[in-house]
Amino acid sequence: MGERRNNYDSALKSVLGLDPEEAQLYLLVVYSGKMTVSKIAQACNWTNAKAKLYSNMLMEKGMFIEIGEDKFESLHPRFALSNRYRKKCIELGMKYGRNDQVDSLATYLERHYDLARTK
Repeated sequence: MGERRNNYDSALKSVLGLDPEEAQLYLLVVYSGKMTVSKIAQACNWTNAKAKLYSNMLMEKGMFIEIGEDKFESLHPRFALSNRYRKKCIELGMKYGRNDQVDSLATYLERHYDLARTK
């Protein structure tokens, strides 16, 4: 699973334009479920301020929601990745349309997202 996860991490960066920390954080919350800023900071070996900053950046990109004070959850991968891809297309002045890499990534992450939320 590690190699496949690395491939999807790479796709998050190349296709969706996330930086490495954003990709790391998005995958962490997809695989783990909702998390507080302090748990994110601990898992990523970041400060609380950096964890909050990157969580807010993912909110602005349409991939996270804040569900309580300093508590974040990722949107379902189909919505999160579609939101980000649409925003990236707008940023780059590209025509928004179906992208097989985004669809494949969303399908893969959907299973992990569901598993993390039915523990």
